[in-house]
Amino acid sequence: METSSYGQIKCDKCNGTGVVREKNGEIHTCWDCLEKGKLDVHSKSLPKNNIRL
Repeated sequence: METSSYGQIKCDKCNGTGVVREKNGEIHTCWDCLEKGKLDVHSKSLPKNNIRL
């Protein structure tokens, strides 16, 4: 494993994105990063997407 430009260790399977793309086209969460607690689902700066409820 190597370190990315922002100091986190990059995963070999997902390259630090948390998303794995299989050869058959299937996309899923990187279970290794999820198990290690690397995935942060909360964000302090949300993008403005103009969605109205």
